[in-house]
Amino acid sequence: MQPDDEPIRLFTVEEADELLPRLRRILAQLQEARQRLLDAQRQLGDRFHGGPRANGHANPNSEMARLTTASEDAQAQIRAAAEAIHELGGELKDPERGMVDFRTEREGRVVYLCWLMDEPRVMYWHELDAGYRGRQRLGDF
Repeated sequence: MQPDDEPIRLFTVEEADELLPRLRRILAQLQEARQRLLDAQRQLGDRFHGGPRANGHANPNSEMARLTTASEDAQAQIRAAAEAIHELGGELKDPERGMVDFRTEREGRVVYLCWLMDEPRVMYWHELDAGYRGRQRLGDF
């Protein structure tokens, strides 16, 4: 979210493309942290909330503390990655897919350039309220 006093940055396709190497690294870190978070949450659920039980050899309190710390660390890394994307001027739309939008101007109105991390460059755009399903090729831009 942009604070009210912060101007909205508008990107050209070329400016957005220049950020992609950095964004790929940030998104890879975010997805790794997200996977660690999901793993820790699953293990917490399995071991301490009625799932398959631990084998009884570990101290349940220390195991819960370890998993809780792992979960909190992963959440902090996810927040840091999202903030890094924001600082670059992108808007993280879908961390699982690695989707980032950049505001741009088209025919006098603000729209999004839309990029997925497995795409070689920015190739799509969509209206602000259209989302992923409204993506159109830049050739139509």
